[in-house]
Amino acid sequence: MDALQALLGAKPATEITNQVKIKRLGTEFTIKALTGEDIDKIRDQATGPMKNGKKIEMKVNEEEVARLLIVKSVVEPSFSSPQLLEHFGASDAGECVQKALLAGEIATLQNEILMLSGFNDEEEIEEVKN
Repeated sequence: MDALQALLGAKPATEITNQVKIKRLGTEFTIKALTGEDIDKIRDQATGPMKNGKKIEMKVNEEEVARLLIVKSVVEPSFSSPQLLEHFGASDAGECVQKALLAGEIATLQNEILMLSGFNDEEEIEEVKN
């Protein structure tokens, strides 16, 4: 099959999903692939001024990238669910992710989301995170 036929027969990125087991909770989360545009918007959202000595530089907040990737990609459960927000005392979905999941669970979800979105090796994944 040539490349054109492969692309014509491929699912749109927004329809690509996978299950990620969260052992501590004994359940699976459903994640969806993200497009390059989605990831660009997330990185822009997580970039802000940070003081570096006497200079202020624009830097990417890696923790915020992880939270936003999860909020955008996790289909089930929805971290913007009013029940989850209330249960964890969170003001938004990103804060809910931070309060509901352990650090390792956030890292696992982040890596699975990036792999599902076409980033296949450690160097590519680190580049997106930074």
